[in-house]
Amino acid sequence: QQALAEHSIQVGHEDKAPCFSPNQVEKYYEEPFSSEKIKVDLDKWAQKIKEISAIFNRDDKIVNGNAAFKYYVERRYFVNTEGTEVVQNLPYALILVSGTTKADDGMELPLSLTYFAHNPDSLPDLSIILSETNQLVDRLKALREAPVVDPFTGPALLSGTAAGVFFHEIFGHRVEGQRMKSEKDGQTFKKMIGQQVLPPTLQVYDDPTCQYYAGQQLNGFYKYDDQGVKAQRVNIVVNGILNDFLMTRTPIDGHPTSNGHARAEGGADPVSRQSNLIIESSQPKSDEEMRQLLINEIKKQGKEYGYYFTEVTSGFTFTGRENTSAFNVTPLEVYKVYADGRPDQLVRGVNLIGTPLSMFSNIICAGNKHQVFSGMCGAESGQIPVTAIAPMILENKVEMQRKPQSRDMLPILKRPANN
Repeated sequence: QQALAEHSIQVGHEDKAPCFSPNQVEKYYEEPFSSEKIKVDLDKWAQKIKEISAIFNRDDKIVNGNAAFKYYVERRYFVNTEGTEVVQNLPYALILVSGTTKADDGMELPLSLTYFAHNPDSLPDLSIILSETNQLVDRLKALREAPVVDPFTGPALLSGTAAGVFFHEIFGHRVEGQRMKSEKDGQTFKKMIGQQVLPPTLQVYDDPTCQYYAGQQLNGFYKYDDQGVKAQRVNIVVNGILNDFLMTRTPIDGHPTSNGHARAEGGADPVSRQSNLIIESSQPKSDEEMRQLLINEIKKQGKEYGYYFTEVTSGFTFTGRENTSAFNVTPLEVYKVYADGRPDQLVRGVNLIGTPLSMFSNIICAGNKHQVFSGMCGAESGQIPVTAIAPMILENKVEMQRKPQSRDMLPILKRPANN
């Protein structure tokens, strides 16, 4: 009934593909995890988390400091009338660390750390997390004292983490094929298959079969999607040319079959979603070369400085036709990089804005070191685990605008001291 209803809504729609595609019958079964494998020493983990979160007490101007441990063992069953039967285990172990401080003008300044593995024993050693949490507290203090900067248009570097989040939010959601079926969607790339959308040196693929990358475990790994289709690597961009979309069993013109990317939170209807989105370069540059290329670009444009975005969060992006196809990404940690060799300056108070096609056309090159960012993505079919993997990216032009002025008051009383 749902398929018939959706088909009736799309009468006259320019996409003439049917509403559902055939798929081969799959039979797959994984044994349940043993009770020993899923057993967790909660007292031990509670003590570790308390030790991590206690670090935030170093700075009484941190208004919120949290650490959490989560271990999910999700066992998924899928059967359909075609005869497909799939049973698989999806384990996730996470440590989440987050802290927030406020500047004197009331601006809220958050930073976070995420650690992922497929089982708790594979998470990083406690000493590593304690060290990085101490560094996070130091970074929060520096952010609080950093100057607010003015709007800017010019060259910038995005770290691997920042580029990964950026590609996930601004590019990845626009190549989720099922969106192309909706007239409400902006369909940014629908008619661009075979066209240049990125520099010729860049490759973009999404691979749910990839369990590890650069020695790190990936959150977007699975063997079968939520329509019982075997997971597949999809080469989305090859040598800068758009090649494919992430497909479910809802076909679109030119893409008649699923490639195993139907995903959903339990209880929701599966739609096209990302898994492990990976960006690579055929001509990667070293960190030193990337920085020098940034400085060269600053001088070329007659600027005093450019910017280096080391950490960003998603902000928001419009993919629908009712709004301009634009994005607004929130940088969390940004440095001003001077062309004359002065030390980099930490700054705050800007948003990264623009339109996707313009932003991607301004990419010059990419680095040779990849950073892995694992997290949860929320969209039409709910919260699902994903990973974005990217190198450093050099842009010849980004646009930044000031954040709205905060109206929040600073805390009147100091946080009570711990006993």
